[in-house]
Amino acid sequence: MRSAPAILLVLALFLAGAYADDPTRSTSLTPAQAEELVAKRKGPLALNALTALPAEVAEVLARHEGELSLDGLTSLAPEAASALAKHAAVPRFGSADLSLGGLVTLSPEVAAALAAHQGALALKSLATLDSLPLARKLAAQWGELQLNGLTTLSPEFAAILAKNEGVLVDRTRPGVEQRRADRAPSVVRLDSLEILSPATAGALAKQKGILVLNGLKVLPPDAAAALAPHEGVLVLNGLSTLSTETAAALAACPGEIALRAVTELPVGAAESLAKHKSVLYLTALITSPPEARAILRVHPKIRLPAGF
Repeated sequence: MRSAPAILLVLALFLAGAYADDPTRSTSLTPAQAEELVAKRKGPLALNALTALPAEVAEVLARHEGELSLDGLTSLAPEAASALAKHAAVPRFGSADLSLGGLVTLSPEVAAALAAHQGALALKSLATLDSLPLARKLAAQWGELQLNGLTTLSPEFAAILAKNEGVLVDRTRPGVEQRRADRAPSVVRLDSLEILSPATAGALAKQKGILVLNGLKVLPPDAAAALAPHEGVLVLNGLSTLSTETAAALAACPGEIALRAVTELPVGAAESLAKHKSVLYLTALITSPPEARAILRVHPKIRLPAGF
């Protein structure tokens, strides 16, 4: 009878052999392997183990008829990006035709090349957006716009992203509109933004739909005031507390506000939020003065924790 270490060694060798025979688990591909994959695989193709992508391999993969996921890449040469940009769009609403979720930074040449891609491009780890053509491309594509890696955003680029109407029309079926039950024309997620200037907040406030800013741990009153005109749902689930001034500014928002991480609320902030006319989610409240609790309980559209 084999010992446990021996069995584990046999299993490891077996898995290594199985992975070697499966190019989708490989860290690199030859043009010939890519040709075989493109010929045999239809529909979504995930090659997320790839850590390098030569231009000649990218040229082959760009011919794949289906979604292509290359989330393991942490760098991309301009020649490879130009080749991938030729990858055809997939006629399915909301899908990322080309996913490059491991890229944190892009050179100007790579950004320009990817901006020419005709399908939906996913860059969920991108930390900085400084290419106008790429920003316009991302704002114009369908589906939810998720840029959850962005740590900074200038007012100029925020204004471009705010024009997104990615979930208003299902472009795979001409004439089909408002697919979402909440009728939001756009969903923009920017969950890594930790600082929001009033100018950037004012630009994002023009987005119509659902704006998710869960990375914000602090929201100064001037930035909150700039966000206040936003028409839609404002999701701020990173804030754990609110000052009275910030609460007063947010209360002027015409749409729903989600504050599902706020655990403590002073009386002044509760008084301000009680003036909000739409739905307000405060479902994580733990401690608040009795006066604040009484103020919040009588508001018909404030959602509080059970038994609060």
